[in-house]
Amino acid sequence: MRVLKFEAEELKGEVESLEDLWLLSRLVEPGDKVKGTSFRRVKALDLTRADSGEKKLVRLLLEVTQVEFAEAVTRLRITGKILEASPEDFAQQGQHHTLELEIGSRFRLYKPFQLYHKALLEEARRKAKHVKALILVMDEKQALFSVLQPNGIRFLFEIENPASKRDPKTFEELQRKYFEEVLETLEKKEAERKIIAGPGFTKDEFKRFAEQKNPRLCKQLWFEHASSAEKTAVYELLKTGVLEKVVQGQKVQEEFAALEALKKSLGKEDGLAVYGVQEVQEALSMGAVQTLLISDLLLRSDKSLNSLLEQAERLKSKLLIFNSEDDAGREFSAFQIAALLRFKLKY
Repeated sequence: MRVLKFEAEELKGEVESLEDLWLLSRLVEPGDKVKGTSFRRVKALDLTRADSGEKKLVRLLLEVTQVEFAEAVTRLRITGKILEASPEDFAQQGQHHTLELEIGSRFRLYKPFQLYHKALLEEARRKAKHVKALILVMDEKQALFSVLQPNGIRFLFEIENPASKRDPKTFEELQRKYFEEVLETLEKKEAERKIIAGPGFTKDEFKRFAEQKNPRLCKQLWFEHASSAEKTAVYELLKTGVLEKVVQGQKVQEEFAALEALKKSLGKEDGLAVYGVQEVQEALSMGAVQTLLISDLLLRSDKSLNSLLEQAERLKSKLLIFNSEDDAGREFSAFQIAALLRFKLKY
């Protein structure tokens, strides 16, 4: 997101990506005020005309009542009551209207920004610099393509391998066609990092094939081991930290790593992790919190918890807000709020 102005209770920005729209869906809340441009249908004064009116460009200030993120059409729909309109003739105060923000849209958001909102905004700034990775998990049966985005994993499609060792006459030719289709897909897909992982020898055979066919592309490829070519293998790469070596700073990687550290500590009962509002408050009061983990849904539903974020900031504790719509966030919903500690509170 391109931040053009941010001070006091005003944010002026420009949407640069789909992730920006998703983040704004978390930032904009009912009761906020949003200014942007839109089209209003204005009917002609000539009552003899049967048309439904002409669309006119108008600049509106809305008091927000509803926010809807429409990922399929790459738009954020912000509905609210009209407070101001320019030109005034095209819209009346008190009427309801919907602003549609898309990539390239500029907007102004007016609200009392809490620490939670500022953390989301800082995340938007960081996301603009993040590397996106293409992940391919493959074996002798299939190749599954996915992409690691700032707000999680998106699975794309599979390529099936028709080759079978039970039919040695056609095996080599069908295997070659399978490798050619996978390689062609890797060549077409744009990403700054491309990771290929899988079990057994198929991945290694494909590596040798790719090195012969396109040695330049191979310099962009990162080969790793995975236990299968299923979706679970992609999450395995995230949870075991393999992708951390390849793509530094991705939020979904941070979420999975922190969640694994939390579960491991609780499983070992080593006293270096707690969960629950009361337990986290106690840990913060003793200055023991190294990383505060909290669900975005919990923050949106309980504004009083912003005081915990402010306390964590004063203690220089790291803050990680889980995205409730990605896989790590959904798993973290069992905890809602937790903390990884600098030292044990009980012995």
